[in-house]
Amino acid sequence: MSQATIIAAMDKCFTASQNLSHTMRTVHPISPDTEKLKARVWSEVDDANKAQAEAYQKAKDLRKTATTKPPAPAANVPAPLSKPHPSGKHATLTAASDVTIEKPRFIDQPIMPLGVITLFAGRAGVSKSTLSIDRAAKATRGLLEGDCKGHPVNVAFSGIEDSLSMQKARLMAADADMSRVQFLTMQNTVNGTDITTGLSLPDDLPEIRKLLIDADIRLWILDPITSCISGNTDKRDDVRAALDPLAALAEDLDIAIVGILHFNKGAGYASDKVSGSHAFRDICRSLLLVAKDDEDGSIIATLDKNNYTLAQGASYSYGLTSVDITDDLGQSMSVPKVTGFMPSERTVSEVINRNIGQGEQSGNGRAESGAVLSWLTDYLGDEKVPFSQIKKDASSLEGYTPKQLQNARDNSNGVIATERDPGYKGRGKQYLWLVQSNTNEHE
Repeated sequence: MSQATIIAAMDKCFTASQNLSHTMRTVHPISPDTEKLKARVWSEVDDANKAQAEAYQKAKDLRKTATTKPPAPAANVPAPLSKPHPSGKHATLTAASDVTIEKPRFIDQPIMPLGVITLFAGRAGVSKSTLSIDRAAKATRGLLEGDCKGHPVNVAFSGIEDSLSMQKARLMAADADMSRVQFLTMQNTVNGTDITTGLSLPDDLPEIRKLLIDADIRLWILDPITSCISGNTDKRDDVRAALDPLAALAEDLDIAIVGILHFNKGAGYASDKVSGSHAFRDICRSLLLVAKDDEDGSIIATLDKNNYTLAQGASYSYGLTSVDITDDLGQSMSVPKVTGFMPSERTVSEVINRNIGQGEQSGNGRAESGAVLSWLTDYLGDEKVPFSQIKKDASSLEGYTPKQLQNARDNSNGVIATERDPGYKGRGKQYLWLVQSNTNEHE
């Protein structure tokens, strides 16, 4: 018997039972015995109705299942692969609604924000390094204004030009918590011997990143930052290739990174005197310019750029004092220390231009020209060098401008001469500079 026949028969049975139940419920009682019989039959009919209803529903469910086609077997198709994460440079879109707004935070407000690069720039010998040591020493004791006040932090120094011994002495003079100071260097182990090498950005950043995380460093100072760049610091692409990954590291680890940078020499706007490519100024989020006032010996620091505060343009003054430090052999040595750091009305631009003006009136301008001439004669030696190359090297090594080089040549009494480059095939003329007793042809 087919499933359909079973279901049809059950339908008839169910209908008959319903009719019988209805009849029994409406029969008028005739006698007490009839009433008892009616009650018994009515109870049995109700039980039968319930059983038949359950069977009927099960049969309908079975019929529904029987008439539904089974799903087709899944094709032997591999699961779609997830889209690989792109590598290298690629464009991306981020919805503004998905961006989290975070208040800028400072390790030294308003000078050094967290998560970005800050530059200290100034002429050689004006105490840029000493100032960075002073700020770092105060950070190790939680004394700086900002989000870390009252919370001492760990700091790292990569002093390329100074020995670790001298750096430690200067930190001790600044009253740093030495347990919170690390010196970050790169070592090359050859045949079991460790040889200290210079930092190279960005190549060394993966290794450095691990050290900064493990030591919980919140402030890292590179002095000077140009020594960590293997490319040409006058070329924008070389500077960005080194500093863009450094800026990304600062943001990712939420640390403050401070780079020490030199000024070009000469008068003019202080903001234009940062040596090397303008990419230095573009990449940093905070730029502190430093200059010494030749009139009273005080030092002025101006916050020339800061993207995260309205304090841009604020200036500070401070002095230097000598502190005696005893070395491990018991001998005393004097090291400088910052003193009297306070707000000031003077700016670095004012100080630089006044120094230049006073120097020219007193003859110090001629002394500066003599220093450039001395560098030129040592640089040229017995070689003939194109002026284009001299300009690049003088700017990156000493911060001299083309005008200063030309003034030194003109005031050299014929020691520095120029001549046409016979091998030059480009547009216009190229001159070679050389050391000799008489000048052949001036540029």
